[in-house]
Amino acid sequence: MKRLWRQPAYVMLLVLIPVLGWAVGRMEQGEPGGALVAVCVEESAWSGGIVEGLRAQAADSSLRFVFHEGAVDVERSVVRGTADCGFVIGSDIDERVIGKDWAKCITVYETPSGSITGMAKERIGSVIFKLYSEQCYEEYMRLAAAQESVDEFVDFAKEAYERHLVDGSTFGFTYHGYDQYSQYTSDTNVISDTTVFPVKGVFAVIIFISGMCGMLEYDTDKSEKRFLRMVPNVLTCIVDIWISTVFVSLAVLLCLWISDGIRYDSGVEGVSRFSGLLSVWSVGMWGRQIWNLFLYQCIVVVYCSILGIILRRQEAVAAAIPVFAMGSLVCAPVFIRLATYVPVFGVLEKLFPVTYYLML
Repeated sequence: MKRLWRQPAYVMLLVLIPVLGWAVGRMEQGEPGGALVAVCVEESAWSGGIVEGLRAQAADSSLRFVFHEGAVDVERSVVRGTADCGFVIGSDIDERVIGKDWAKCITVYETPSGSITGMAKERIGSVIFKLYSEQCYEEYMRLAAAQESVDEFVDFAKEAYERHLVDGSTFGFTYHGYDQYSQYTSDTNVISDTTVFPVKGVFAVIIFISGMCGMLEYDTDKSEKRFLRMVPNVLTCIVDIWISTVFVSLAVLLCLWISDGIRYDSGVEGVSRFSGLLSVWSVGMWGRQIWNLFLYQCIVVVYCSILGIILRRQEAVAAAIPVFAMGSLVCAPVFIRLATYVPVFGVLEKLFPVTYYLML
């Protein structure tokens, strides 16, 4: 530990954590990114619900829906390239869906190079299906209610449906598969396969770099046979890599806490910055974050140990650090998840430990 603190490069790595966290956080608060989808929702009984549902969908997605008054505006946006694809939802959408005659009831505009039309279809389809299910539920309640108290019964049933649909008390879901990335574990927090975590991802890359710096320490200890009389080289390798990630992980933990506290402070009125920091993480969240960082340290130790066997020479390890850092930023879902657009990156992202931390 003393040797690490005497190294300017390692101290600079620690200083970079809050600086990069602040810079990436500022980027997240800037202009929202993502693919643009032009949408025209013609006036109908469902038009308000569709617009509201799509806006809610865009809050946790890389798709951004831009609403237009007419179909001509949607077509023009796609032709000019300002939107990746476009949808025109007709005024009879509610009647046709309820009447099970929904074939070809939505007009789609796309270019030959468009790659996100399928995702946009799923988003729009999920919003329409929710409205359809609510309509069916209301009709069913009307049939089931006594004739003299129809309105009161339906109002009660609909209010209960809407309340329990989102409060997590009705259903509990466990999601499996490599396309699910969640910063926080929740049975109601469904993260799309395009979601990325820039702040958390950048911090994970720095922890990974610190582990590779530990490999350089091990090569020095091995060549000087510093601990060979006390412990085998395997244990020295593990300790050298792990110790180099400890201080960095502590700095990351504090920066994640401060970052969430600032975000919570800016999103809730009447909350001071100090009280926001104290209340943003519960005891369980502290334990979860510490446990996730410890698991990631173990992953980095195993990964770097295998990498040390492959690279062997200290010069090769030093040359590999910028390559693996850049590969982690590009292939792992830090700023953008390329696997959404190029399937081969779905395999490449598994080759970097940063991906597994973002899955925790």
